[in-house]
Amino acid sequence: MEKIFWFIIFALVFSSFFLALIFYPALPEKIPSHWNASGNIDAYMEKGLMLLLMPLCSLAAALLFLILPKIDPLKKNYKYFMTYFRGMLLTLVAFFLYLHVLVIMAGLGFTIKMNYWLMPAMSALFLYLALLLRKSRRNWFIGIRTPWTLSSDVAWDKTNKVASTVMAILAIILLMVMFLEQAILIFIAFLIAAIFGLFVYSYFEYAKEEKSHA
Repeated sequence: MEKIFWFIIFALVFSSFFLALIFYPALPEKIPSHWNASGNIDAYMEKGLMLLLMPLCSLAAALLFLILPKIDPLKKNYKYFMTYFRGMLLTLVAFFLYLHVLVIMAGLGFTIKMNYWLMPAMSALFLYLALLLRKSRRNWFIGIRTPWTLSSDVAWDKTNKVASTVMAILAIILLMVMFLEQAILIFIAFLIAAIFGLFVYSYFEYAKEEKSHA
């Protein structure tokens, strides 16, 4: 089963490189590389560099997820959520492939209002992240990692379960704001507030546990 999983992952990564190779001749020398907060193109990049960006991100993610469980000091905990951990990689690689296709379409002249195309995909990404956080065990790379969650299984479990709910709410917010002019900026504001809140929450859960043991 593990071999099949990695075959699928690297097949998707290869597909990204293959698409870049196939469409390279048909694209202009410079293609869209950035969209502003309103979802409109505001920067261009040499097509060779831009076409390699998403495939290289996919490859880097695959290699990272392959290595992390082997080097984490708490690697013994990965066995409890490895299925969801690998599912996160599959979701990420699919997300990068999707972005890659959008960039190619924009380069070919299709009108891509990025907010409308990107937000639903980001929402799906956050929904899966919510699932992963709920299933995760204490580790150094995946989840809400603060000095307090890394020091306590109780603080880790409680904080990441709350974070799971928060990520699911953020996924809904993404869909709610996607048609607004400054959708990305609005979402980033919610995301920063959520991260700060989870950081503070993790401290109080740790302090509560320490007090109960005093």
